[in-house]
Amino acid sequence: MASGTPLLDSPETSHLPNTGPRRSRSRGFLAIAAILVACLGSGLLTSCESTKPDRDAVINAVNASRKAAGLAPLVENVTLDIKADNWAQHMRNVCDISHSVLREGAPANWKKLGENVGRGGTIAVVHDAYMNSPGHRANILDPAFNQMGAAAVWGNCKGARTVFTVHVFMKG
Repeated sequence: MASGTPLLDSPETSHLPNTGPRRSRSRGFLAIAAILVACLGSGLLTSCESTKPDRDAVINAVNASRKAAGLAPLVENVTLDIKADNWAQHMRNVCDISHSVLREGAPANWKKLGENVGRGGTIAVVHDAYMNSPGHRANILDPAFNQMGAAAVWGNCKGARTVFTVHVFMKG
């Protein structure tokens, strides 16, 4: 396979009814702050391989596609970024793509989750492949989703420089 030819796995979506008590926004922000402090203290955030410019490129491509379809942009979720980055590193390390277990590493307050995974020669090439795949496009343009995490991890697979991208979508 040429490095410019993207490879995608089937998109994945999961639903879970919210049966717990409704949390306020301030509690949500406090929970995120606590996670950030814990991650910074444990070194977890420093293990992320996605650079900010690459992660932003992935999120900006998704939000540009949503804007073109008349949809609201997705808000970046740091917890989902960490989940996405860990999975992108795994896929790079095994030089293959597959889906994560969606619930693992997701915030407790999720109502719906979705995931796109792919690899190719550039972030733009992989995004174009997502948009040309009905299932992946459906995840990107799902109006129910309001948050996302993303990753873009580079590696060398079978002699070709390859980027592994992950989108983790959430309705919170």
